[in-house]
Parts: sequence; structure tokens; C-alpha cells
Amino acid sequence: MEKPDIDDLTRTTIGKFQIRKLLGRGATASVYLAEDPFSKSEVAIKIAHQNIFSDPVNGARFKKMFINEASLAGKLRHPYIVTVFDAGTEHDMHYIVMEYINGHTLKRYTNPDSLLPIDDVVEIIFKCCNALEYAFLNGLIHRDIKPANLLTTGGTDIKVTDFGTALLTDSDLTQVVDAVGTPSYMSPEQIMGQELSQQADIYSLGVVMYQMLSGKLPFTADNQFDLIQKISNKPPTPLEDVRRGIPKAIVGIVERCISKQASDRYASWADLACDLAAVHEQLEHSSSIDVSDTRKFNILKTLPFFHLFTDVELWEVLRISKWRRFRGAKTLIEEGKIGGSIFILASGDARIMKNDSFLGLIEAGQCFGEMAYINGMKKPRSASVVSNTPVTVIKIKTEALQQASVQLQIKFDKVLMRTLADRLEKTSMMASAL
Repeated sequence: MEKPDIDDLTRTTIGKFQIRKLLGRGATASVYLAEDPFSKSEVAIKIAHQNIFSDPVNGARFKKMFINEASLAGKLRHPYIVTVFDAGTEHDMHYIVMEYINGHTLKRYTNPDSLLPIDDVVEIIFKCCNALEYAFLNGLIHRDIKPANLLTTGGTDIKVTDFGTALLTDSDLTQVVDAVGTPSYMSPEQIMGQELSQQADIYSLGVVMYQMLSGKLPFTADNQFDLIQKISNKPPTPLEDVRRGIPKAIVGIVERCISKQASDRYASWADLACDLAAVHEQLEHSSSIDVSDTRKFNILKTLPFFHLFTDVELWEVLRISKWRRFRGAKTLIEEGKIGGSIFILASGDARIMKNDSFLGLIEAGQCFGEMAYINGMKKPRSASVVSNTPVTVIKIKTEALQQASVQLQIKFDKVLMRTLADRLEKTSMMASAL
């Protein structure tokens, strides 16, 4: 007797979660919007179709894939990867609880009449690159990178999802090692069922970039056999033949990503990210848009204040911060005024003033106004800070930092304690010289 799925049940809960509505239904599972009754937060719950694991041909394979994704619960914490919170079984119903993303997939932007601006495409791919590097450093090769597995809530915000087919590079467990994935986005070695490295995911992301830039795939065919033959043996349709006006540097990045031989592709995600950042900076300088997340991220990596921060922590800093530019001779904070934010100078320099007396210089990569965070409350500023040159200032509200991840707060605490110790040492040296 076939087991019913949730659509046939009158129940409204799975575990502690209250089911709200069906979000989507696929071949192997359905996804529901649900609510945690304790935190009142929304989550997405993927529930495997009850008869899928008993399928005589693919049942064992589907079960391994489901367990593979469930095993990631609590392991991957990155701002551009969908978080898996929990997994379990209830009355033979297998489910995975994950972060709910109120948006859509990138498939919407792969048609010629709905393409995103080139600089947005580069930034999205850059963020995917950072997410997949993080996954790889945690022992994962995704193996199914495609627009349908990349979610966006608008702009260039992105979330990589569906690690069900991921290869655990450091695992001794028996895994699905055949040619899983979606053929149009699979590398030649993945199609052939050969041993895979991060270069397989780099190839797939290169195909996504090609499609988002042109609205076309590099290889098309009337049937899957011909498609596989083309991917394995034929050169792709040149990107510049599909869409004119794409900068040569971007064409070069895409071509390198989708090279036939893995050894001809980027050696690492970091190398790819470096080229993407460089080309995005050129695009940004040629337009009048605000500083992009890609540019901000790379600025943070150069600032002394953030040298101890991981990439994941830097992305979190971007989410809770505001960036502003000011002219020279501008009072950034004023002595005596109530303040509740910490500031880091991203560019330029400024002077610390108290009662019209010069107390010190603040240079790019240094912080000011940190006592509001250290004291845990808003209080009058003890000195003024005035820009000497045009400056870029990163502002983080105390409340935002107090609500950030524990890891990020620990990093800030370490850097701020070191900053205070350095300032105390300088003050002591100045006092001893009097």
C-alpha cells in the first residue's frame, strides 16, 4: 500500500513546526512554508515523497541524496548558503528544516529579454564563488550548480541551495558517485563519472555566468546523447558571438571557467574570486553606481582592523554596516553628543580633537567611537573626530553588533581590546615625555 504524503494528511505540524502552505513540489520532495511556534520565525521544510525511497530503480540513490543533505544540519554557516537547521523522521515522513528565502531562483534572469546588468552578474557570481569556496574548505563539492539552485531576494543577494548531490571530499562513507547533476551545467569529467575536484563546480558556475550574460547555454542539442558529446568534445559557442559588447576580461573569465580540461580552469576559488573582483572594479569605475558589495568586501579584506576576520565574518559585517562618504574638514562625531555606533575608517584620515586640542590621528583601517559598544550603551562622545581629507566611513550600530553572531562579537572584542591597549601605551609614552 502506497504511503500518503503530506498533501493527503489532515495534520498541520511536522515536529514542532506548524505548516503554513505548500511552496513547491518536485519529483522527489515537496517544500512547505512553516513556522517555529517558539521563535515565531519562518522556515522551509523539505519533505521527501513517501514512496520515493522504495522505488526499485532509484530508491537507494534518492535516500542517500536526502541523507546527504540532512547531514549538513548546523554545519554550513555562510551568508550566501541556505542554512540547514534540522532534519528528522516522523511517522516514516523524512524532512529537512532549512532557512526560508522569500524570493526566486536565478532562472528568471537566464532569458535574453530578462538579463541583469553585467556588473550585477559579476557580483552575483563573485558571491557564489565565496560561498562555494567556503563549502569546499568544509569538504564539499556541490555537483549541481545551476540557476535553479541559486536563490535571490532581489538585487545581488544570493543563496546557494540544494546540497543533496554534494560530494563529501573528506568522507569515508559510500556516496553517490555516478554522473549526478544537470547535464547542461556538468563538466566533461563529471559527465564521464570521473573523480571530481573543485574545478567541476567552477565549470558549472562558469556555465551559469555564460547563461546570465547571454541568455543562452554554451552547448545545446536536440537530445541528451548529442549534448553530452558536445560538452565532452566540441568547443562552446563563443560568448561574444551570442552577445556583443561584453568586456573582453569577462569573456576571458568565462572561457577559462568552462575549459574542457580541469587543469586549464582556475586552480582555486580564490583565484577566480580575485579576477572577478578586479573586473568588477573596472566596471564600477566606468559607471556612477554606489560602491557594490563586491568592492566593499575587498576593501574590508585590506583594512588592518579586519585582518583576523574570516570571509564569512566579513560578509556579516557588510550586512550590519552602512557606508558613507564625507568631504574633508567634516565633523564625523561631535564631542558631547550622544552616540551609539562604532566607526571604522575605510579610506582617508581624520583627527581626534578635544576642547580644540589635537589628540591623535585616525588612518584608514582604524576605528573610532568604540566606547559606545564597549560600554554597551549610548553615552556622550568624549572627543570629536574631524576628517582631514575626503573619507569613507563604515558605521555599525551597537545594537546591530550586539545581535550579530557570537563569532563576530568575539572578533570585534579582540580587535577593540588590542586597540585600547595600543592607545593606552601611546598615552603612557606621551605622559612620560612631559
